[in-house]
Amino acid sequence: MTLIEQINRDFIIAYKAKELIKKDFIGLLKSEVTKESKIPEDTYIISKIKSMIKNAEATNSLTEFELNILNEYLPNQLSEEELGLIITICITTNGYSDINKMGKIMSWLKFNYIGQYDGKIASNLIKKMLTNA
Repeated sequence: MTLIEQINRDFIIAYKAKELIKKDFIGLLKSEVTKESKIPEDTYIISKIKSMIKNAEATNSLTEFELNILNEYLPNQLSEEELGLIITICITTNGYSDINKMGKIMSWLKFNYIGQYDGKIASNLIKKMLTNA
């Protein structure tokens, strides 16, 4: 099930259960992620949700309830150790040994682990591994 399908399903469930606050917030999320396309890709939805959370943390504009709803649609985040292991496997498997391959590794991560890691942490780990290789 795609994220937009899950959002639509959760909207209907909240509507039928008469959970008006939840329905209204999911409706807001739905309209936010479908502005550019009626059927947005999961990667777009994830980036939009992360952006909403980041803005809300900076402005304190969302309630804990609303943040919990948003977090339900995000994939589980990899720990720094898990991310380091994945990067090490990628580097070893492909025989990468210099910093010029950082873009290839970041692209590979983005394709295979959509929204599951912090890009800054990944970048720092890759730099550290490739400069020590």
